[in-house]
Amino acid sequence: MPPQQQQQQQSALGFVLFILMLWVIFPDSENAAQSLIVSDLAAERLKRCWSALDVLNQTRWGDFAPPVPRDDGDDNDYDDEDGDSGSWLNLTGFRREDGFEWNDLERFREKGLQLSRYAIPPVQGQQLWGTGARLPLWANASGTVHGEWVKTPGPVHRGYDSYNLSNSVPEMHWIGDKVDWARNITGGSGKMYVLLEGNSTVTEYEQLPDEHAPLAGGSIRNVKATLQIEDSKGSHLNWEMRLWGAHWPREGVILLTTTSEKFEGIFGLPHLTPSADYFQSSQMLLNQTLAHTIVTKQENRYMDQNAPWSSEIESPSYTTHPYPHCEFVMYAQVQPPSPQDLGITDPEPQGDAVANLIGAMESELQTPQGAPVGRIPGLQMSAVVYSPDCGFFLETKGPPDYPPGEARHLSGLKKEVHLHQVKTWLLVFALVVFLQVFLLKSQLAESYTPSTMARVSFTTASIMVIVDGMTFTAAATWVSSAASTFLPTLVLMFAAFLSMTIGGSFLAKIHEVQMPETRDRRDRNRQGNTGANDATTNTQPHAAELEQQGDTGSLLPAPVTAARPGPPSGPIIIPSDQDIDAEIADAAAAVPLQGGAQQRPAQTAAQTFQSIVGRYILLSLGISFLVISSTTWYPNVRSGFLNLCAFVYLSLWVPQIYRNTMRNCRRALRWQFVVGQSVLRILPLAYFWVKEDNFLYAIPERRAFLLICAWLWLQIVVLAAQDIVGPRFGVPARWTPEAWDYHPVLREDNLEAGGLPIGLVAEDQPGLRSSTDGDSHHHHHHERKRSAGGGHSTTRAIDCAICRELLEVPVVKAGEDATASVTGAFARRMYMVTPCRHIFHTACLEAWMRFRLQCPICREELPPL
Repeated sequence: MPPQQQQQQQSALGFVLFILMLWVIFPDSENAAQSLIVSDLAAERLKRCWSALDVLNQTRWGDFAPPVPRDDGDDNDYDDEDGDSGSWLNLTGFRREDGFEWNDLERFREKGLQLSRYAIPPVQGQQLWGTGARLPLWANASGTVHGEWVKTPGPVHRGYDSYNLSNSVPEMHWIGDKVDWARNITGGSGKMYVLLEGNSTVTEYEQLPDEHAPLAGGSIRNVKATLQIEDSKGSHLNWEMRLWGAHWPREGVILLTTTSEKFEGIFGLPHLTPSADYFQSSQMLLNQTLAHTIVTKQENRYMDQNAPWSSEIESPSYTTHPYPHCEFVMYAQVQPPSPQDLGITDPEPQGDAVANLIGAMESELQTPQGAPVGRIPGLQMSAVVYSPDCGFFLETKGPPDYPPGEARHLSGLKKEVHLHQVKTWLLVFALVVFLQVFLLKSQLAESYTPSTMARVSFTTASIMVIVDGMTFTAAATWVSSAASTFLPTLVLMFAAFLSMTIGGSFLAKIHEVQMPETRDRRDRNRQGNTGANDATTNTQPHAAELEQQGDTGSLLPAPVTAARPGPPSGPIIIPSDQDIDAEIADAAAAVPLQGGAQQRPAQTAAQTFQSIVGRYILLSLGISFLVISSTTWYPNVRSGFLNLCAFVYLSLWVPQIYRNTMRNCRRALRWQFVVGQSVLRILPLAYFWVKEDNFLYAIPERRAFLLICAWLWLQIVVLAAQDIVGPRFGVPARWTPEAWDYHPVLREDNLEAGGLPIGLVAEDQPGLRSSTDGDSHHHHHHERKRSAGGGHSTTRAIDCAICRELLEVPVVKAGEDATASVTGAFARRMYMVTPCRHIFHTACLEAWMRFRLQCPICREELPPL
């Protein structure tokens, strides 16, 4: 493509990107009008919130009492005392006409009480839970827990066809209400992740008398949770939602619920509690907090138009286009840490001592003072989730229904411990990236000449730079909103920036050196048959020369023995400005090609490095978006995609192996760089693929990680084989282009054909020295031989022209097999033979060729390594 056309395309692309940015930043008038409509919708919903709050203030414990099923086993018949069909509330979802499956409410309460009583075992035959006493529990349950759940269906199956949302919520226009609702769990088991965020303010209240047991302990606080349910056996989908509720720290009870247009769960939450004491405390707390939230929403309705206490997480379109989904009510019981986890050796510790120790740990976590509190135990809780509209239960898997060795309900880390783990991992990751930078700088010091940079694969270096750029982009995006992890994220961003910029500069130098090679390859592909005809014409004189010399196997390859173009046959007139070179070039251009061949087309412009960087940026952004969106995919599909990304990423040495084979290059990178980069780049993957309690709670895939490690190790082994045995070992000759072998097998058969290097033949150097097995003073002729490898080769000696040290070269006897000796392959690595038949030490010539691709003796051009 001509440079002008490329420049025009780049200008057009830049203009399109500029228009797209303007369209994203500045909304049009239609969006502005829509924003006003959404504000009106938000104001109407806030009015309904005020009405629901009034209902909450006017109700008492027992006002919501749906009928329960009879004991005769008929699920459709309910106890109807005195013709009463139960007590209902004037809240959406709590009314009889809404049709929710509230008949299992008592079952939900009883299941929660069972979890609480089992979590707090009796002490000396006395059940402490529910008495309002101080228990050895975490007062602040903020943290992250995860575990397995099992589904228990309700007595009546409910679906979208069981409800008429047009009657229950006539003012709403639902989308997708005639299909299966979202969050409808169809599988029998799966994973559950809960992120709890508790309010630091604890509200005290006057506790009811003992006859209203169970009691909550006289304190309560606000809490919200992000619940993620993975339906791995049914729909294979992940459902994520936000729940709001209250936490009673003395008893360790947490009650949460979703809230939407068809279910005002947060306003009816006190009626779902297990007793009157819990109802009184939660009603008092919600009266204070809900009113404050509604007032704040009304003041900011033009800026914040999302519904308060919405269960949707970052779904802007839900306000204008609501869709129905299953609602959830969650009862969780915080379990006390075991004495072993707390470091208590007393077999029967006192409850007050354990509670004081837990309080000291929480105080140290919230305001660190350096107190010796020991290791902080994990956070554990059991839970049951009830869906009143879809009619099913989700129970965490653990004791007493399952043995402790099989499952332990929900377990995880407290918020402060989790943040500390994230900070530590970010700093370790930053250290890993800094070590990558150190290895990259050492490799730059090694590959600083055009000859050495031409050996490095551009694709291998590109893979490293792309991943480092993605790391920098992720860290830069997170650092803008990071709170507690700001400094570690900043360190990681700086380390990734260094690795990206230094790697990018190295990549630019590689592209500059390899650009002519890429352009020539593209030109050959475009010429097609024309290039093939020219190659045939050029090789005909060389083939005739081979026929005249007879033994073609002893000759040097075509790049050295091929005829070179001479000066033009016409006269050269020296111009007045004495520029003889320009005159020769003009004369050569005026000479027509032999055979009437047409002049070749002009070379195409090489791809600029800036355009390559632009494509890499788009590629990294696309991969990042796919990785983020994969969190909503099916678990098997997401696992396969992430494993594929890791496999492609850790295949970074495959392009280098290919380039070594095509160029006949033994080694392009230092072994410290290859091994170090392999270990450092697989370490972050090892954390998530192997560690069970990683901070993202990703499911470990140790088998896939072992396969990836084996694949990476195989690449390193192939690179080592190319360095020791040869870059084209085991590769058919027809698959690779012709290249000069600097480590040929030297045979005595090639004496007459001139196959041995200059200096190893007695006629070339009468004073040739050679080493023998016996005493050299016992031989009087100039050429002496020493057997090596059972008589298969002899060793001849010559001075290296670079270091002036002795060089011993094995020469295979006539008629012997060159591959008979295994040590011969390693002996060939000690010397290098140039196309001009000069021989040197391998280390000497390689050091020389880093700076010049010319023979140190005759200044003949040398093929690159």
